[in-house]
Amino acid sequence: MARALADELATATRSFLDGLDDGQRALAAMPFAGEDRHTWAYWPTERRGVPLHALSRPGTKAALRALAVVLPVPGFSRVTAIMGLDEVLDRYEGYASDRRHRDDYWVTVFGAPGDEPWALRFEGHHVSVHATVAGGAVTLTPLFLGANPAVVDDEGRVVSAPLAPEEALGFELLHALTVEQRASVLLSDRAPQDIASRTAAHVGADLVDLGDQGVPLAALAGPAAAAADALVGVYLRRFPAGARLPDPRDARFAWAGAAEPGEGHYYRLAGPRLLVELDNTQDDANHVHTVVRDPESDFGDDVLAAHHRHAHP
Repeated sequence: MARALADELATATRSFLDGLDDGQRALAAMPFAGEDRHTWAYWPTERRGVPLHALSRPGTKAALRALAVVLPVPGFSRVTAIMGLDEVLDRYEGYASDRRHRDDYWVTVFGAPGDEPWALRFEGHHVSVHATVAGGAVTLTPLFLGANPAVVDDEGRVVSAPLAPEEALGFELLHALTVEQRASVLLSDRAPQDIASRTAAHVGADLVDLGDQGVPLAALAGPAAAAADALVGVYLRRFPAGARLPDPRDARFAWAGAAEPGEGHYYRLAGPRLLVELDNTQDDANHVHTVVRDPESDFGDDVLAAHHRHAHP
């Protein structure tokens, strides 16, 4: 199944590249080696690659079709909704910026699709999707999704909230804990202003090892265990069949900030092979950031290291 996913992604990406003119292809195609593949951002800024706004309609569709290979429908729906929110944010801000546009998303191809290793990145404001293909495996971390505004409502009725399940399940798990467990998960009474891992190329041990803080998911029972399973599941379902999945074994759940929506809050699922973060503090706690990482294999680095050891003993 992993090979089928790798082949499908290579076919879709080659189709995207084949539809570009020489100038666009020069922007989109970059070498696999080097630091550019590990350099990423989730705020509005210029990026390496070719932007959707420079493409024809068929070119844009080809880019989105390649993205759809690595995102199941729920994740793909989240991404397209997040892209559209840039137009809503632009309106909220009185059209004061030239960096709010649903087509300000860049596609970058590192290496030659099908000629492993190679990688595809789709990135813009609040979206950063990385697909690395090596050794027949497809690695999709880091995978960042955010939303601003996190919720658009109409007199209390939600109109748009692409990351609502991630938020709701976090609160559900928090409130399902015992009093003792609630005390053990609290990192701080105040939520941080952003996810702690930011755009680091590698996740530090301080984020993975919560020490005595945080409750082990394996120690949960009853409604708390069910809520934890649902929370982990909503993040793992961002990945398609055949992709390498982060492993939640030995992960701990930790929390910071308010225990109810509407005020700044943050949570973390952290273990040797999984780091999930959600932060909602900015813009009166209506601006959410989420990320899924695998500390051992972000950007496929563990597979690539094994390949280099084998090729250059």
